[in-house]
Amino acid sequence: MSSDPNWASPPGETIQRLMATRELPQEELTERLGLEADQFNALIVGHTRITVGIAQALAETLGSSPRFWLARDKSYVRELARLGGAGPADENSWVTAMPTRSMKRYGWLPPTARGKSLRSHLLEFFDCASLQDWGIRYSSGVGEVAFRTSLAFPDDGMATLVWLRAGEKQSETLPVREYVPERFKAILPALKKLSAFKHPGSFLPRIQSACSTVGVAVTTSRAPEGCRASGASWFNRRGNPVIHLSFRHLSEDHFWFTFFHEAGHVVLHGESHIDGEGSSTVAADQKVKEAEANSFAQDTLLAPDVREQLMAGRPNRSTVVAAARASNVTPGIVVGQLENAGVVAHGKFSFLKRRYQWRRDSHIPVLRD
Repeated sequence: MSSDPNWASPPGETIQRLMATRELPQEELTERLGLEADQFNALIVGHTRITVGIAQALAETLGSSPRFWLARDKSYVRELARLGGAGPADENSWVTAMPTRSMKRYGWLPPTARGKSLRSHLLEFFDCASLQDWGIRYSSGVGEVAFRTSLAFPDDGMATLVWLRAGEKQSETLPVREYVPERFKAILPALKKLSAFKHPGSFLPRIQSACSTVGVAVTTSRAPEGCRASGASWFNRRGNPVIHLSFRHLSEDHFWFTFFHEAGHVVLHGESHIDGEGSSTVAADQKVKEAEANSFAQDTLLAPDVREQLMAGRPNRSTVVAAARASNVTPGIVVGQLENAGVVAHGKFSFLKRRYQWRRDSHIPVLRD
């Protein structure tokens, strides 16, 4: 006879106990969590999942740690799955939270999907058999991946999770060899030469091919509405790194910096910057790792001596072009570095940058007309 309880305790019960202990009014906690009253009530009864942002706010307000609150939510989801628990309210809330309009526009969902059909196609997109299955697999939220979007998660974590899944699906189809860290690091300086190709449709397949030979999957997709991620990197179940890029800002300098930033995470930090419990992106050492990845990208794109010489003077078109030639990158990439360093005003040399635009393909943009 099983001793498992026939009930599941939502995290809201713990929240309410701690609120009572600290004599904290509901209105005040709702405001600190950045939620509306109905969203807070849904959180208390277990209809809304605890995201990394909410976990941080709960830890700061009620105590414990973000890891504790994420684990508390994950435990609840597992209990629901054991009991066969998601009701209609949970299913409707889950579907509503998805960026379905973007997913239909990008071809990730059938444009005519509605009701139960929409729910089924969403589960298929995530390769899950049921909502309970999805809850167990994704209850850690988007915290499993270190993001290029500073230390803060995007406002819409579900949209980011969908974007990550789009990369995961692509990576599963790429013919990637066994990962060899030394070889991946060795090919990176040569990859920046591919920036000479104007069209993403020309340089992206070459990046993917070169990286796949050393065991790294490079994927791209347009970000759904609400997702502000530029890039992400993680290790899949086979031990291969995946670098996923969104072409955010649709400019060459941003794309190439993001690629080498994520490559820096892979080279410098390996799997250490990924926490399966969803707390790595709020860890104290993440700021250090972000700075290290930034430096890696900067030094790869623009040799330190060239960078120092360029920034010591007053950059003009001729010096920018010369620095680009010396570093085997495009002038637009150099301009991006100068802008980020505050050496030149944003837009001063914008005519040197190549820019992109989205058309029918939701994975690769085209050169702007």
